[in-house]
Amino acid sequence: MPASRKSGKVFYTLRPSREGLPPFSDIRLADGTIIRRVDETVHKRALSNAAKALKERLDR
Repeated sequence: MPASRKSGKVFYTLRPSREGLPPFSDIRLADGTIIRRVDETVHKRALSNAAKALKERLDR
């Protein structure tokens, strides 16, 4: 993802899961941009849960 010079931007990057690391970590740049490194397995699980919830709502 390209970095932005506007403050308040949050960018996400996926990383492989590793033992002992937190599910995500933030890197804050001087201009206020936040780069959030997210564990790939946590990201995929969250997408799956969101898809299930949406499907349940649409099926009602």
